[in-house]
Amino acid sequence: MNPRTCTAVAVALVAIAAVGLPARQQPPAEAKPRDADRDAIVQSAKAFADAFNKGDARTIAAMWTADAEFHAPSGKIFRGRAAIEAGFADLFKAEPQAKIDVVVEAVRFPAADLAIEEGILRQTRHGKDLPTSTVYRVTHVREGGQWRMAVSDEIAAGVDRLDDLDWLLGEWKGKAGDGEMTLTFGRDGKKPFVQGKFTRTEKGKEAAAGTFRIAADPETGRLRSWHFDDDGGHGQALWVRDGNRWVLDAAGVLGDGTPTASVNVLGRVDADAITWRSIDRTLAGQPLPDTVPVRLTRVVAGGK
Repeated sequence: MNPRTCTAVAVALVAIAAVGLPARQQPPAEAKPRDADRDAIVQSAKAFADAFNKGDARTIAAMWTADAEFHAPSGKIFRGRAAIEAGFADLFKAEPQAKIDVVVEAVRFPAADLAIEEGILRQTRHGKDLPTSTVYRVTHVREGGQWRMAVSDEIAAGVDRLDDLDWLLGEWKGKAGDGEMTLTFGRDGKKPFVQGKFTRTEKGKEAAAGTFRIAADPETGRLRSWHFDDDGGHGQALWVRDGNRWVLDAAGVLGDGTPTASVNVLGRVDADAITWRSIDRTLAGQPLPDTVPVRLTRVVAGGK
């Protein structure tokens, strides 16, 4: 059982995420009909993370409706508050050092007293283990004026193959603020990895650059990447496919040893266009703003 925790996710190219694409510009504040409800859902997600990080299964269970359902990544379904509380209690005994962060990406309201929350959940366990992430969806209902979770699903990752990345082979370019971002993916004969380069320029000058390799980790069978920055920084990450995008969860250090972490999303627009976005970024443990999405187009086709 692995309630509301992740299987595996990943990212190379931490330097681009950490040292920075431009921060997302916030739109002017406007009054929206469901702002108060949306804020309540977001606060509920934060409260869930706080209770999880304290190992408080009882408080977590109280956030659900009496007959709620939790669909675990393992396929097991926990029905009712008692079963949900017992499941989380078992998890906290098995993994007492597990911690989570929740990134709410969207909240929708199909009906007056019904809300659907979607986002990314990051888990860290202990030591230098890489964080893992998963995509989640929670259906909330309003009972007695309070929003409670009714159904929660974590979308477990399938088995990803290196060949699943072959469509990325080639060179991609896109505008990033006052500069440009370039990603290059390629294969070297029958070697069991994808290799590549990344660069980011600002006002015509190189701001970040490095190389990376993506391969199936022989220990786990999951896709993992390793990157090496020109300034001496390095890191590694896990990759997991989510529909038409890859969710990438990375950890590494800059050239001066400063630790970095981020969740990056590489989305497929079509065969010759992708998007890159970095969220949940930290530098030396301190949060950084999300970056604006960057659209990159294929300028050179690649091959095996």
